Amino acid sequence: MIVVRKSALAGAIVLALCLAPEAFAQEQRQVSEQAMAGGAVRGRVFNTDSGQYVRNAELRVAGTTNVVYSDQSGGFRLNGVPAGEVVLVVRYAGLEESRVAVTVTKDEVASVDIPLKAPAYASGASEAVSLEGLTVTASREGQASAIMERRAAMNAKNVVAADNYGALTMGDVGEFMKSMPGLSLDYTEVDATAVRIGGLDPKYSTFTTDGARMATATSNNNSGRQNSFEQMSITGIESIELNHTLTAAMDADSPGGNINLRSKHAFQRSKRDLVFQLGAVGTSDSNWSGRYFPDDKKHDTIYPSGQFGFGDVFMDGRFGVEFNASYNANYVQQDRIQTDWAYKPDGSAMPYRVMWRPGPKKTSRTAANLSLDYQITDNLVASLRSTYSMYDVEYFNQYTYLIFGTTSKSEAAPGSTPEHIVVDPNGTNTRLHTQYSHRYAGTPAYLVAPKLEYKGESWEAVLRGSYSSAEFNFRDNSKGFFQRTDSWLTGIGFTLDRPSEGSHAWNLAQTAGRPWNDPANFNRDHPIGYNVRTAESDAVNDQSGINLDLKKHLSWNDNPLTLMGGLGTRSNDWRTNEGSWQQYKYVGPNGSQTDPSASVPWTGNYDFAIIGTGAGNLNDQGWRADNNYAMYDIYREHPEYFVPDVIGNLKRRLDNNKRIQEDVDAAYIEAETRIGDARFDLGLRYEKTRTAARMADVRPRSEVQAAGLDPNTVEGLLYQYNNGRYTTRKGEYDDFFLSGGMKYDFTDKLVGQLSFSQSILRPDYGNLGGVVSVNEDTMIVTVPNAQLKPEHSTKYYASLQYYLEPSGMLGLSYYKLDMQDMQVTGITVDPESVGFNPGDYEGYTFRSAQNLPGTSTNEGMVLEYNQQLTFLPGALKGLSLYGSLTHVNPDGPRQNIPKEAANWGVRYNYGRFDFQINGNYQSEHRVSALSNTPTTANNGILYRDSRQLWNISASYKLTDNIDVMLAGRNIFNEPEVIYSNIPSRVQMYTVYGSMWNFGIRGRF
Repeated sequence: MIVVRKSALAGAIVLALCLAPEAFAQEQRQVSEQAMAGGAVRGRVFNTDSGQYVRNAELRVAGTTNVVYSDQSGGFRLNGVPAGEVVLVVRYAGLEESRVAVTVTKDEVASVDIPLKAPAYASGASEAVSLEGLTVTASREGQASAIMERRAAMNAKNVVAADNYGALTMGDVGEFMKSMPGLSLDYTEVDATAVRIGGLDPKYSTFTTDGARMATATSNNNSGRQNSFEQMSITGIESIELNHTLTAAMDADSPGGNINLRSKHAFQRSKRDLVFQLGAVGTSDSNWSGRYFPDDKKHDTIYPSGQFGFGDVFMDGRFGVEFNASYNANYVQQDRIQTDWAYKPDGSAMPYRVMWRPGPKKTSRTAANLSLDYQITDNLVASLRSTYSMYDVEYFNQYTYLIFGTTSKSEAAPGSTPEHIVVDPNGTNTRLHTQYSHRYAGTPAYLVAPKLEYKGESWEAVLRGSYSSAEFNFRDNSKGFFQRTDSWLTGIGFTLDRPSEGSHAWNLAQTAGRPWNDPANFNRDHPIGYNVRTAESDAVNDQSGINLDLKKHLSWNDNPLTLMGGLGTRSNDWRTNEGSWQQYKYVGPNGSQTDPSASVPWTGNYDFAIIGTGAGNLNDQGWRADNNYAMYDIYREHPEYFVPDVIGNLKRRLDNNKRIQEDVDAAYIEAETRIGDARFDLGLRYEKTRTAARMADVRPRSEVQAAGLDPNTVEGLLYQYNNGRYTTRKGEYDDFFLSGGMKYDFTDKLVGQLSFSQSILRPDYGNLGGVVSVNEDTMIVTVPNAQLKPEHSTKYYASLQYYLEPSGMLGLSYYKLDMQDMQVTGITVDPESVGFNPGDYEGYTFRSAQNLPGTSTNEGMVLEYNQQLTFLPGALKGLSLYGSLTHVNPDGPRQNIPKEAANWGVRYNYGRFDFQINGNYQSEHRVSALSNTPTTANNGILYRDSRQLWNISASYKLTDNIDVMLAGRNIFNEPEVIYSNIPSRVQMYTVYGSMWNFGIRGRF
């Protein structure tokens, strides 16, 4: 019965779209008849102060409910205007209201361009005050534009202009979005890498650029769908739209919401714009002389940055070009101290290992954005939007562990406490162990999106296509080093002391064993096993799509009615071999890991030291730093010194050759109308999804053994994997999604909004085409769930918005997201339920993703405020404030969801000087899997402590065209702290330093 209803509704959508041309023709005849009593007015709205055309200006025929908003190039068209002289009332936040008289002739279109002026804030001034006094409008246009966009939108939307938060240190999208209301961010070390809308996992949100889907191939994410800020840039971006609810024209796989990056384009401006910026980026750990890195070479720690932008129109305004490019680079010292806790069933806890990690890191980002527009006729425009980003990073993370037990057995002497630990030597159970993670990653990403747009008197048509590609390429050997080179010093005794269990300042003393300050003593007493690793891999994602959108403007009972409909198709091709790392035993020329000739090389110039925070007396210990460059040099000269893990290497290659293909066909219809002071929207979207997952064709172990083969041999493993043969598992399903809402103007300033949208979260790639992974350290077997169902959700959104003069808003919003068949990872399962025998991996915990039964709910509230305080006296007119508070209330425990998030900022502009200080706050939140309990042996439940980050931006105009600028990020060097069960029991303490960008900027 459900299939019949879906087929019938799909047929209705297709029929409606097929009949649209005839409906348009009939309505055109009706419009012509109505024109006997009137005509139309068209034109453009522009800002006289900035010279730019104004988007989303409100235009109203005085005394009527005939209202339109100007489009992205400032253009507008008012139909059904009574013949004779009428008055157009034009409003835009931050600019003076304009009333323009227009004479309309029946059956004709009157043309008028409408200038909007900046208000005169100073006594006796008819224009905005000069640089010597107070300039408010130039630095506030972005905020006003965002307010008008939000007011015009029918879905729940928040828009922030790219210039709203001043200068940025590295020009990345995450650095910008952390100040948007309703969001919290995920960080990977120092970098903001993903966004959570309403506290939801990043996979619940999608990113687009100018409405085109962005490909994603992010680091350490070979199972998910989430976009990462690593592969996008703020360069050339005019504003960012946060769509809390969806419209029928938008892809339906965004339960949390959609984030759209909107590019600058030349048709926005009426004059040439040329911008450049040159600067330097450093951190609180930088110096002028540079620092030695683990490659034993001295590197700069202050790097150049630059930006260039050009925009102009040619051919009498018919051809527009906007090009922006940027380069930023930096050095960050990511120092970490980690204390891992072992819990007994009675809840008592004792550290069983401590880790120190100096982490020098180099990053750079090259980005470009090109927008082309050509006005073919007055009604037809061809355009192209394209972006490119190349983010590359190299991090040198040597994790050095002082190990004195496991989660089940402690080697600490009786009487030891978390503040005073005494350890006697006991073979490999008491050791100093280096575990390197040195990687270079290059992440090229680009997008090309052509569009053909027609705007007639009463109907519009847009044909748009897109192609985007993203890669994440890990490299080590091809860059001249190994990703991992491990050493250990076994059979040692030592003491550890600190002032409290929350302190990370350990004082160490060795009491037995080979001296740990002599690097030649490592790997001498016990063979370490496989201690050399290369982990080169590639993840690639290609996405393409084509869409046709139609829009028809009608009227019924003197009320405007807009009908919309469209068709689209999208292809997604994702593939990766991440996880296919290869490992070796380094045995040296004499074939023994404990022979002195098999010592892993160490650095001579670089010292293993924590420089970003107090680390007790660690830096006095003289611990070794492995030299994985020198190790690779040995490998190139003598590969015979390295014994490969033949079976493990082959199995990882066979397991990790993943590919997921997905095709989504879509159609939608939508209607929008206004009745008095109320606007209504209702839409229906249909999506049909086809998936194809590449799977290794694997025989059961019993079948291999029945053939007389051992799966732990090359012959047996190849037989088990059918000599590397893969099969394709296909799937298909379809869904319908409703969306809509209502907006009501209680007054000119008070607006209420209700909206909703239905959406889907498709299973992640790791479950569609993943493989079983076994973690020997944690004794956890993770099993993909190929039967995981899509998650369906409905989001409800209600808000009140009070618009403040001259440009500002006070808003209160409430949202609720109901999720059916919620997908949850890390659920402990019975081995037999996921295809294993009871004796397989005895003693291990089996985990898999599962659909929770019933409906799960996230709800929350957002309070926000922003305003330009131009009503204050004198120099205080240049003051503006903004802030927001977000509260998330899930119906159960969630991982990585801060329940409270806030941001705030103060901006001051006076004459040539502009200054802004802003901050962000996230409350404490759980980071451990939901299966962990306070008595889980390894660290119990881990929580990330609350954190505040403060940033500043300042600029000073040297001339009308040149200014100097300064931007600082995390200016107080706030650490990241994770604790175990209780706040005083610190498990991880990491500092990254503050980051600064100083430069000079010109605009002509």
